[in-house]
Amino acid sequence: MTTLPSALGEWRALLGAESVLTPDQATARYGSGQGRRIAAALRPTQAPSVQRIVQIAARHRVPLYPISTGRNWGYGGANPPQDDCVVLDLSLLNRILAVDAELGTATLEPGVTQGQLRAHLDRLGLPFMVPTTGAGANVSLVGNALERGYGITPHADHFGAVMALEAVLPDGSLYRPRLGALGGERVGHSYKWGIGPYIDGLFSQSNFGVVTQMTIALAQRPPHVEAFYVFLDRPEQLAPAVHALRGLLRTTGGVMGGVNILNGYRLASMACPYPAAALARGTPLQAHELAELLQDHGLGAYLVVGSVYGEAPVARAAVATILRAFAPCSGRRVRLTRGKAGLLQSLAARFPGLASRVGFGPDQAARMLSALNLMEGIPDDVALRLPYWKSGTPLPEDLPGGLQSGERGLMWYAPLVPMVPDTVLAFEALVSRVCLQHGFEPLITLTSLSDRCFDSSVPLLFDGRSSSERERSRRCFDMLFDEGRQRGIVPYRMGSQAFHKLAGQDDDPALALARRVKQLLDPDNLISPGRYNL
Repeated sequence: MTTLPSALGEWRALLGAESVLTPDQATARYGSGQGRRIAAALRPTQAPSVQRIVQIAARHRVPLYPISTGRNWGYGGANPPQDDCVVLDLSLLNRILAVDAELGTATLEPGVTQGQLRAHLDRLGLPFMVPTTGAGANVSLVGNALERGYGITPHADHFGAVMALEAVLPDGSLYRPRLGALGGERVGHSYKWGIGPYIDGLFSQSNFGVVTQMTIALAQRPPHVEAFYVFLDRPEQLAPAVHALRGLLRTTGGVMGGVNILNGYRLASMACPYPAAALARGTPLQAHELAELLQDHGLGAYLVVGSVYGEAPVARAAVATILRAFAPCSGRRVRLTRGKAGLLQSLAARFPGLASRVGFGPDQAARMLSALNLMEGIPDDVALRLPYWKSGTPLPEDLPGGLQSGERGLMWYAPLVPMVPDTVLAFEALVSRVCLQHGFEPLITLTSLSDRCFDSSVPLLFDGRSSSERERSRRCFDMLFDEGRQRGIVPYRMGSQAFHKLAGQDDDPALALARRVKQLLDPDNLISPGRYNL
């Protein structure tokens, strides 16, 4: 790092002084209260500059930490996993380079957001869906795909929808897939696997290069989208519901998107105001308090929610089949379209007293519309509302700034859980015990990734301005990780604050091979050192 001043001088000459942030500026913008020392930050506006930036870093041996928009909420944000990195902020590389309306693909730079692509498709009048998450309109599509994020649209696996990518390697050279290099540019954007060894996957959850361009497949907007809600009133209904869901995914998976199962705590966090008495007490909601809260809002122990896509007769028949399959374990099952949800919202607004008496007020209608937005590929910030549940305050206008400055703390534990009823019950018991022990409500969602596996998302919510609160969340995460690992349950994704938990054993052949690849491509460990323990 003694050569950092020389590198900064070259970067200022390349980018302009205004695009090179000082340590104080960089820490204020990207630090997120994590206590990392950030050496500087670079904000290029043209993709070709990235090659020269990396070449300068390689010449002076200055480590870089690339980010897309830096809004990796709950996974460390823009924070490097190690001190003294220079943040390479690609958020201003936000061009939508091409949309192939015939083949249904979009080629994007790293700064393109969910909202930007949605607006672009709408302007062109193209009937495609955006691969949405619940993190809002201002998060990067490229960054989420590289982290193997997922959603509940037909293309639920976001890296699975990546057709091709380009990346700058640690020596400053450019990687392009072979089909494009052989002259098959358009077909290279249409066929994921290319020819020869599949190299694109090396850039997912790694630090082998800086991705500067990505082509993703877009799901076409179906003629009919219908949501289903299955209420499980008692805890003993969960196991048969998991069994029913597994069978449905095998028989109707072609028209069904991702399915969420929310436990009572997670359901309350999305549908009920936090009780003032519990907030004043400063300890998590107890079981009887949760039961009363859910009962007051017409909710049960769990909620199963999903969607079906297709021609209207096919989708309606599929929803009817789904609801029948859940009948033995649920007394309340609801089907919902956007038109019906809009009507219910209007009625709730016009007749609030009546709506409250039947347990369906304006807030419930708005939340159902938010869920439908995500199902239809319309960005929504449903997950970002979680950190504000206990505060009782609405989402701030400048929401990204609020989370980035660390005012509301959020840390995700996101393990993979086999779709086996006994395993699911054991997992829920583990998470509930550990979270309550550390003073957190166990907010559990299970999302179907296939008919074999769930991903669970468990948010730990805390006051981001308090170092003791941050430490409490880290201790809780560590115990969840360690005890889950003992039971064969491990995360599909980690944040920069927890990469150290991935330290492998000496006999871990996959980690050994990844480190050999890293050594070959980046012998000076200059791109995102420490990312995923590489």
